[in-house]
Amino acid sequence: MAETIRLKSRAVEVYDFRRVDISRFITGFAVDEAQLKKDLERVLRRYGRQEDAAQVCEGDTVTLNCRSDVGRYNKTGVPVPVGKGLFSPALEEQMVGMARGEERTLTVDGTAVTVEIVRIRRAVLPELTDENVASFGMEGVTTADDLRRHCIARQVEGFLLEDENPDMAAAFVWQELAKNSQVERDPGECARVEVRADAKLREMTAGNSAAAGLDLETMRRIFVTELDLAAVGAELMERDGATLTTDDYAAYLDKLTEAYPGRTRAELMEEHSVEAFVIERCAEYTAQAIDGYVAETFRRALVK
Repeated sequence: MAETIRLKSRAVEVYDFRRVDISRFITGFAVDEAQLKKDLERVLRRYGRQEDAAQVCEGDTVTLNCRSDVGRYNKTGVPVPVGKGLFSPALEEQMVGMARGEERTLTVDGTAVTVEIVRIRRAVLPELTDENVASFGMEGVTTADDLRRHCIARQVEGFLLEDENPDMAAAFVWQELAKNSQVERDPGECARVEVRADAKLREMTAGNSAAAGLDLETMRRIFVTELDLAAVGAELMERDGATLTTDDYAAYLDKLTEAYPGRTRAELMEEHSVEAFVIERCAEYTAQAIDGYVAETFRRALVK
């Protein structure tokens, strides 16, 4: 049976980081109205209907026959979404305004192409009304305003990934969490963390002039801070009913063995100890919790 693995360092008091005010970081986002329009149309198109049309407009799907000395323009019954440029931007542009059944010789890249419009299919979008949106059956989306917020939320997700403000907010939350929490560091764990910091510094500075400016005190402080972060994470995991076991560590070693086929399992265990594994996973748990709080706060403020 798998055994639970824990740190000896522990957080005796964990500050509620969800109390940290990060409103000042929620700046720099503006709704892209053009993209919003496209996203709304994309959803409406999904629930719209197709009907035959008499004259080609941009956005229609046209079935056509075309004849030419150039092979790619010598086709029968080819469907062309007009305006997307997937078949030929120049040809699609000249087709706009042609009628169903009409045949016309067009010039594309200096080549004569005879085009016959066989069929024109047009998407008819439903109106953006509360009644129509409710009929779509989208989870949590029952009104036109809900659908707009749903589409804006897509833009917010991109903002969260690409903008530096969420990262700055997360760093600030961690500072407040560290400042207001109380961690009892185990002396043995702390000493071993510093040894790993020393080894990491030697690895980074060996033949790397760009890393030569790093000093031992800074590297040790980074590693000890991760230990504190892990102690907090261990407490958060316990509150959430989550645990780390020897099976988790074994699975971690399995992945390392696959990634480094030239290394023995014993060598990997020496370089990636159980203690280092627990510190990494528990610190990651804290970071994910903070990131989740930041993302939730940004979404609540920006998706209106």
